[in-house]
Parts: sequence; structure tokens; C-alpha cells
Amino acid sequence: MRFKLLILLGILSIIGCKENKQKTPIEPKNFELIKTEPIDSILKNELELIAVEDQTMRLMLPDVAKRFGSASSEEKYIWSLIHLQDSICLNKTIKILNEHGWLGKSRVGSKANQAIWLVIQHAELEKQEKYLPLLKKSVEIGESEGWHLAFLEDRILMRNEKSQIYGSQATWDKTIGKMKIYPIEDVKNVNKRREKIGLEPIEEYAKQNGYIFDQKVMK
Repeated sequence: MRFKLLILLGILSIIGCKENKQKTPIEPKNFELIKTEPIDSILKNELELIAVEDQTMRLMLPDVAKRFGSASSEEKYIWSLIHLQDSICLNKTIKILNEHGWLGKSRVGSKANQAIWLVIQHAELEKQEKYLPLLKKSVEIGESEGWHLAFLEDRILMRNEKSQIYGSQATWDKTIGKMKIYPIEDVKNVNKRREKIGLEPIEEYAKQNGYIFDQKVMK
């Protein structure tokens, strides 16, 4: 009797093992583990703070100009503070760029990623040209916005006294006392180029920002 019981237990044990093996999920042959790099909270917070430092006094300019007048001593003082803050932000950002490269959206999020562009957009020409290739690569792999690259390329071209491509840059026209869109290369097709990177038509852009635009565009 005892021998029969041992045989029965052995059979049940074998059946149980087979059932457990059958319940184990089988991975497909082409299974690939999708790895996503977690958001770097330290760099994210640092860059988002840099963006605040870059933008805060710039956002005050319209009120200062309205209250004290354009080119007033008060406005010039605000600009002196902006230039000082820009140099501080640039030093912080260059350190990050040299250590980590142009940090993308998947690593630090959209706001922090845009902060890098903001600082370089406000930097001197030499720094803009130096870090432009990093932004180009970031855009190519989908880690930065195409319009970031468009704005930076346009500013570099303008500073080198060449026609811009996307019409993002405007300069002060003393004769009319207003900001005017800087000359655009192949202007008749500018809206096609802008559309490809998600920008509104040049006419809308000029109107929204109070810029004068008097170049002919293909309808």
C-alpha cells in the first residue's frame, strides 16, 4: 500500500511539472527589449532653471519700454542685466554641453532641451557656430525640434551678413522706427520651408510679433 502511494505521488509530481512548464510564456524569436533612458532629474532641473534665468528679464522688456519709452535709460539698464545674465547662463550651459553633449528630449524633457537652444541662440556668433553641429545631430535623431535649428541657422546667417532661410530673424529699421524681417533667400518659397518644420506662414509670424514684412512670397 505504501509503495502504491509513493508511485501515485510521483505521477502527480510529474504532471504538475508539465503543467507549470506549459504555463511559462514563450518569447517570440524576434523579441527585442526596448530600453528607454530615464529622465535625468538633476540635469532637467538645472536646465529648466537656466531657462527661467534666460527669459525672466526679457519678458519684462515690453512693460519697461511701454512705461519709460524705447531706448530709455531704464530699458538700457534692463538690457545690461540681460547681457550679464546671458554670460552666466552660457557658462553653465557650455559646461553641460562639454560634459553631456546636446541633451535631448528623452533625457531631460522638452523644456530643458529647449533651454540649451535658448542660451546658444543668445550667445555670441563664435559659440553659435561651434555648437550648431550638435544641434543638427540632435534634430536628425528626433531629440530636438526642427525650428530650434531653423532659428539658430537664420541668426548665424544674419550675423554673417547673409540672407536667412526661414525668415525667423528681424532687425531694427531706423528709417521706419520698427522691427523688420531680415532679407530671406528664395523668399517666394519661404512658407514651404517653414511648413516643413511646423512654423506658421511668414505673414502670420510677422503680424504676431509686430514685424514689418515687405518681401514678396509665392501664394
